[in-house]
Amino acid sequence: QPCSVCVSTRPTTAIESLPIMIKRLLCSLALFLIAVAPLPMHAWGCEGHQIVALIAMKHLQPQVASQVNSILAASPVASTLHHFCRSSGLPPMVEVASWADDVRSDQPDTGPLHYINIPLTASRDKYQISQACQQGCIVDAITKYTQQLKTSSDPKARADALRFLIHFMGDIHQPLHDETNGDEGGNCVPVEFEDEEPRVTNPQKEDYFPNLHAVWDTGIPQSMLAQHDMTVEEFADFLDFRYRPRLQRWNSGQAADWAWEGHDLAITAYRALPATLPHDANPLAGACSDNNHIGKRIADLHIVLGERYDNVSHPVVEEQLTKAGIRLAALLNAMLAK
Repeated sequence: QPCSVCVSTRPTTAIESLPIMIKRLLCSLALFLIAVAPLPMHAWGCEGHQIVALIAMKHLQPQVASQVNSILAASPVASTLHHFCRSSGLPPMVEVASWADDVRSDQPDTGPLHYINIPLTASRDKYQISQACQQGCIVDAITKYTQQLKTSSDPKARADALRFLIHFMGDIHQPLHDETNGDEGGNCVPVEFEDEEPRVTNPQKEDYFPNLHAVWDTGIPQSMLAQHDMTVEEFADFLDFRYRPRLQRWNSGQAADWAWEGHDLAITAYRALPATLPHDANPLAGACSDNNHIGKRIADLHIVLGERYDNVSHPVVEEQLTKAGIRLAALLNAMLAK
């Protein structure tokens, strides 16, 4: 049950009063619009990244929270930048949580920094993180921007580093950003989700939608918000209260540890599928048409995600969003506390 502090007292909007099936249809429509947008898929979507930042804010030391706002205000986001997420009227730290996705079109070299391609079959004792970071990866990015925020005296460099860290700490806790199985982190795994059957969205690349990666990025978080009938602020309160006994155990570690943790959870995400997927010898597919048309091969399995998959995935998503927020706060407290 939601905690008492999470119970909404705001007026019920027209959308919130709709039946759950209509909300699911709206969720599917939102997923479709994301799929056909020209920008690449974004980990956790707008809601997930906002929840991570909101949880982090609850655990920032007061002087650190003040510094965060000052750093962001000293070098604002360019007014001409196209925003993937609409302005939400939330605090500055939350508003910039998806900025790293917004700048990908202008800074394509930052694209590989949002994930790490650890083969799904890899094990920690036999695989070195550096093998997956030769072209850049999220583990190296978190290290780089932590150092930049800590040492730079340039206002723009510090603000950019902070915005990247807010985002990447969310990305690294999305399990499908920590693995690949020759399927672009699940982007080439067509699935039926919320009664929506997968369809080809790009015949040349053989892309499908819905797919497993999109479901984890956006579908599951949006579905949970609809199920609980909560705003992102209320859901952040809910998660912070629900997992409070574990927060102390979660607020430590290094980026490599978090990547392996996400990788192990990705294995759980794949094993919970109602079909056994092949382990591909070439983990670095460049398109869903690669690896002997992997997208088409998996589409032929007709994977349907239902209640049994929800029972596995929802607790994982809840915990990962919470861990991301707690660890982001711990990282900033360690760097900016005076």
